[in-house]
Amino acid sequence: MKYFICITLAVLVSACQSPAIDALSVPLNTLPQNSDIAGKVAKPIRHKGQDYWLLTSEKLGVLLTDQNGNKLSSTHGNIELLDWRDNIQLNGESFGLIAALDSNLGQVLIIKLDWQTLELSEITRLPKTSAQIESLCWYLMPQGHLSLFTADTLGEIAQRTVVDGSQQQLTDLLVHTFIGAPQTKSCVVDDTSGYLYLAEENIGVWRYLASHESELSRDLVIATDPNGPVKGEITHLDILPSGELLVTAPEQKGVWMVDTQNSNQAQFVILEGSHKPESVSAVMQQQSIRLGVFDDETGQYTASTLNTDSRPLQRITSSMQAVTAYAETIPVNAYGDAADDPAIWINFADSGTSRVLGSNKKQGLLQYDLQGQLLKEFNVGRVNNVDVRYGMEFNGKRVDIATASNRSTKSISVFTIEPKTGVLSYLSDIKTDIDDVYGLCMYQNAEQYYVFINGTDGHYQQYLLKPNGDDISGLLVREFSAPSQPEGCVVDDQNQQLYYGEEAVGVWQVSAEPIDAPSKLIIKTNDTFVADVEGLGIYRYKGQRFLFASSQGNDSYGVFALDDKNKHLGSFKIDMDITTRVDGASETDGLAITSYPLGAQLPQGLLVVQDGRNRLPTAPQNFKLVDGLQLQGLLQSWLEKL
Repeated sequence: MKYFICITLAVLVSACQSPAIDALSVPLNTLPQNSDIAGKVAKPIRHKGQDYWLLTSEKLGVLLTDQNGNKLSSTHGNIELLDWRDNIQLNGESFGLIAALDSNLGQVLIIKLDWQTLELSEITRLPKTSAQIESLCWYLMPQGHLSLFTADTLGEIAQRTVVDGSQQQLTDLLVHTFIGAPQTKSCVVDDTSGYLYLAEENIGVWRYLASHESELSRDLVIATDPNGPVKGEITHLDILPSGELLVTAPEQKGVWMVDTQNSNQAQFVILEGSHKPESVSAVMQQQSIRLGVFDDETGQYTASTLNTDSRPLQRITSSMQAVTAYAETIPVNAYGDAADDPAIWINFADSGTSRVLGSNKKQGLLQYDLQGQLLKEFNVGRVNNVDVRYGMEFNGKRVDIATASNRSTKSISVFTIEPKTGVLSYLSDIKTDIDDVYGLCMYQNAEQYYVFINGTDGHYQQYLLKPNGDDISGLLVREFSAPSQPEGCVVDDQNQQLYYGEEAVGVWQVSAEPIDAPSKLIIKTNDTFVADVEGLGIYRYKGQRFLFASSQGNDSYGVFALDDKNKHLGSFKIDMDITTRVDGASETDGLAITSYPLGAQLPQGLLVVQDGRNRLPTAPQNFKLVDGLQLQGLLQSWLEKL
């Protein structure tokens, strides 16, 4: 029968009453290759219909045997832990790859299995860590890269990319670190679903999203007594192609099979004749599961077969296209929700020296060059959103203007930009009566310069900027409200239209002129364009206008044809580039975009997005810069399908 587990997301419910266990039972057979092995893991593997074993040994390293236990190859070392992925491409050839922990060296060895010769050989070693590694597991990423998770004695989980799938070459790139559990005994990744499972020995099994760009959250899949069915500690995990999780329970002398699609149920399998099974590994065959068991009390490797009608899950691949950033800004100076909204200032005299402005909600306004290097910072308060316009007559000369919503002073912070040099100077603040200022964008109609600013309550105000000697003041000319919290907005100056996002709903359109005009909901969130709606920007291509909007709910960017009934052309993601070592972008707040040529390096313009989860390695938030050439490639591919 199925065993029902009473747990919630990260909350243990100790009052659950557990029914009696009606378990399956399977006999064990001793493996022939057992003398002097002193290992920990017997991993059954299958290649082109043939069965093999990978065995760890404190004396003999890693052993490859046939299904009858006859030794085929081995490596040196004191190996207790390993994980395995097959059919990994390296330099145009396909190999099996083993990650193995050498306890004497305190390092992870990467070992390849050449199927042509059935030879094992070490091909690289990962850097030694300061804390002892307790567990390791492979993850074949959707992009085709192979990365490795390790958990150390301090509870830190590290993810490193080991194989660059695009180049089919070895690499060593620390992608992400986070604190997991202080007693992580084992880990495993389900490549199909994209979940990482960590076993905390006296608590249970935690599930995380394996993608380094995902939000760091977890839920408890199966718990130890008294909050779940597992008695004693959990020592080992494995995953089946069907998505079922194998959880080794030495005290119960068996293994739990957990249906991860319905994790409130589990099936217990008694391993007949076992004393203290420490690891249970598996491979799925046509109508059965072959088990490899290491018993810590006897020191013996055993095997068994479990009949099953389970079928491998089909990997769902996203049809969403992806681009990469060519550069990124240096991280802001503090962790947490800090970087928010960028703006692009164009130097029309020398467009290759244009600038990126970025808001830091914990500091002020930052100025970068087109390679992401920090040029200047203004500690003026909790600046949220920023925008720019050009050519204002001010104090006897023409200057460009940047404005930013300042949550510290409930105001519009005003900056001047010298048109030929890009020198940015803080001028003054324009007070508003919005309690919690939030989003902001600008609108220019000939010599009239306006600022739209909103509050978290949906209140919008429109101010006319008025030069007054050596200062600029603001005249409130219009007010209206969004139904719920807005933030991002952008104005199409040529068509005099304001587009603003209502985070949970979609995108609205209204006249940018200071007149009483109704707003129209033109874009609604859906399964692809997922709330929250954040940054907005307009890109021009082949005489048409395209609205780019950050879709925070699924770490993507929706693109809409404003001149074709606001049709959703498609969405895309920003992925990491291992070659340049620039990570992707996720949980984006603001964005800025232009199709204007920015020098010889960016003839099709630029997209700048805020990165809410900065990786490669983990660091405070920053901004990612994407070449407009990639955007035009996306647009062209979508337009050709219309």
